Amino acid sequence: MKYQYYKHMISGILLLSITICTASGCTDKAKQTFGSTSVESSSEKSAGHSSEQPSLPTVSPAAALQNMTPPARQTKAKKAKTATAPITSITISAAGDCTFGSDRASSSSVNFYSVYNRKKNDAYFFQKVKKYFRQDDLTLVNFEGTLTKSNTRAQKTFAFKGKPSYINILKKGSVEAVAFANNHCMDYGKQSYKDTISAFQKAHITYSSYSKVAIYRTKGKRIGMISVNGLLGLNYCKTLIDRGMKKLKKKKADLVIVSMHAGIEHVSSLNETQRKLAHYAVRKGADLVLGHHPHTLQGIEKYKGVYIVYSLANFCFGGNTNPSDKDTMIYQQTFTFAGKKLKRDNAVRIIPCRISSTTSINNYQPTPLKGKGKNRIIRKINTFSRKLHVSFGKKGWVKKAHS
Repeated sequence: MKYQYYKHMISGILLLSITICTASGCTDKAKQTFGSTSVESSSEKSAGHSSEQPSLPTVSPAAALQNMTPPARQTKAKKAKTATAPITSITISAAGDCTFGSDRASSSSVNFYSVYNRKKNDAYFFQKVKKYFRQDDLTLVNFEGTLTKSNTRAQKTFAFKGKPSYINILKKGSVEAVAFANNHCMDYGKQSYKDTISAFQKAHITYSSYSKVAIYRTKGKRIGMISVNGLLGLNYCKTLIDRGMKKLKKKKADLVIVSMHAGIEHVSSLNETQRKLAHYAVRKGADLVLGHHPHTLQGIEKYKGVYIVYSLANFCFGGNTNPSDKDTMIYQQTFTFAGKKLKRDNAVRIIPCRISSTTSINNYQPTPLKGKGKNRIIRKINTFSRKLHVSFGKKGWVKKAHS
């Protein structure tokens, strides 16, 4: 039926063209050339033709068929052009200082080693928070200390080391990556730094450390990481960030996290180095900046559309057997991509925690809080963050954020 329909249509066009051509006095040669694939526009022909009646454009049978494309085909082609980019959501959890070990001066009855030896269970330490870490796409913590057998202790007030086998605490806790650029990553000499990196590598824990940048792959996206130690100087860290960004660009990172070790210990207010370093990282291309070193919570800022968490405080911290400030939190942010493009939004929340499941001592088991404890930490973060134009609601989700 479709063939007969097109056949009659073509015959009609041919008959109409011959009739018009005959009425206009066309030559036999002109009639023979009808059906040629070359087509001239009416305006072009009129420009060089003095006849009062302009000639019609010639149309070939093939062109006539092409112009009769069924409506269904046109609709399909239109739909293909308007197809939307695939949406990819990536949730990242970040937590503070993790020190798997204690200083030699700590009490042997309550230090990290004693708890580890009693529990004999690597999963114990992150047991209370694992549900958050297991459900995300990447968990990143600050690793503060060493995993080594070296006995060459640095001459400093506090030095931390744990057994290389303690790396399994991260594995059992669903922690995939660490920032490793701080004032404790060589506590037992350069060898302890190398030993700790070797432990990360053997356990397939992604790590970034000074000039060493990292890529973590998930859901078809590449998450780049840079870690710097602000205690070694602002300009030095800026250089590392600048070079790190260039390296990650070559590695085709879709998202970049910069971790910075900066600030003043046990102080909730920010210092100049923190602000300058964080802002520089954002201007260079960071999509999230995470801070640590103060051992206490500090404010959260949104700068040029990017969140900066100035201090995540302690988390699973063996460096102090019973700190007076046990407040901590998990910072969680979901990043959404439309195809390759990162969309800026405010899918951010904080999960208030305590570094220990008990208030009487540090048992190195960070625990989410509920009720009054949860509300108190949200109020604390709001007190620090409002001056930075960020605030959180009762459930921990960001409710106001202005760059």
